[in-house]
Formats: sequence, structure tokens, C-alpha cells
Amino acid sequence: SAGIRKAPYMYCFRSCRATGSTGEMKHYGTYCMACNHCIRSASWGICRIRAYRWKKVKDSHFKWFAIFLLYIFIADFSGPIVDGFGIDNDRYYNIFVIPVEFFFYFWLFHKTFENSEYRRLPMLCSGGYTISLLIDVLYFSKHQFPFYSISYSIGNLLLLVLILSFFIQLTNSDAILTYRNNIMFWICVGLLIYFLGSFPLYGLRNTFISKYHKLHVVYSYITMVLDYIMYLMFTFSFIWGKPNSRSSLS
Repeated sequence: SAGIRKAPYMYCFRSCRATGSTGEMKHYGTYCMACNHCIRSASWGICRIRAYRWKKVKDSHFKWFAIFLLYIFIADFSGPIVDGFGIDNDRYYNIFVIPVEFFFYFWLFHKTFENSEYRRLPMLCSGGYTISLLIDVLYFSKHQFPFYSISYSIGNLLLLVLILSFFIQLTNSDAILTYRNNIMFWICVGLLIYFLGSFPLYGLRNTFISKYHKLHVVYSYITMVLDYIMYLMFTFSFIWGKPNSRSSLS
């Protein structure tokens, strides 16, 4: 995830605007726009690295990870644009970005676990997330909750279960001896750092926005740092990883 950035500078801007402080609004808005630009630059840089090493992954399912990152880059770049046209940024990410991210990661774990005892787990997680997403769409969205916190929280927890399952299986197999060349290992490290660290912010996002504006802005800075670390892990997977290493555990 590519991670889930949701046009962070727009969020910082809105939080500062809600506090009524023009000085803070200018400071936070400028800082967050710079950070968001860096994040988009990082995602684009990783896409270029993956394109350069395309021959190494073109015959494996990891080629779709490169295409997925390109989609996330385009989605993040488009976030501020659609907001400028009056389209609610939360609604845009709730529908076109976050579900795509979760379903893609569930699919990626499905490919990773296809020959292991955990092979049914990603499908169960996908089903659980789908139910929570329908609950958000059909019920909570009608109660003026801008962000789908329920489905995000469920998706986050299910993804963490898959990540931990991967590490458990990895440590109990011979693949641990070549973890440095395991593409999925670095992807999981990046996802674990970002989704575990950002869970409180997005799980309680509606509460933060309505009651704790400054705390929301500060935590947004932290999630940006976590985003950089996640992209660094993705970069390691592209540089050191080998598709023919034991990414699919058995």
C-alpha cells in the first residue's frame, strides 16, 4: 500500500480549519502538502523500480503488486483533485481506494497460502470484510459518519491476522533461512508496521475529527512516517526479493 494515506494534507487542512486558527491552518497545510508530495513521489519511485525489474516478476503473481502500486499512486494523486471538484474525499477513498487495497492484500495472501494449511484463511477474511463493508454502506453511512471506520477496523484486524499467520508459518519452515530473498517477507514487514501503527488513527477517525482536531493532526504526521517506512520495506522486497524464493509456504 501501498498504505492508506487518504490525501493527508486535506485532512490536516480541515482539522486546522475546524479549530479556527489561521496560523495553524497555514503551517499544517503547507507541511502536510509537502509530506503528501513525498509519499506520492515514493510510490512513483517504487513503481519505477518495479518496472526496471519487471522481467524478474513478470511470470509470477507479484507482477500484479506492481500494477496495484501504480493504481494506488494514481488514486492518491487524484484524491486532492476530486476534492477540489466538490467530491467528498472520504467518500472517494471509502469506495474507490480502501476496499481495493484490502481485497488485493487478501488475494495476495491467498496466493501465498495456496499450498499451506492457511489456504482458506484469506477467503474467510475477505468474506468478513465484505460483510463489514456492507454494514458501513447500508447503515452507518446514513448516520453522517464520513469515514467507514467499522469496515476499516475489521479489515485491519483481519489483515493483521494474515500477516501474523505468515510469520508463524515462515518461522516453522525452511524458508526462514532465505527470508532476505522472500518478497512476501518484506511486504509483510511493511504492512505490519503501517497497519498496526495507524490502526488507532483510522479506527477512531470519526471521533478524532469531531472532538480531537489537534491530536488528529499530530497522529497524521506519525502515520506519514509509518508510510515512509512501509515504502522502504517494499523497496527492499523489489531489490532483494526473488519470485522463485519460497514465497508460497507449505
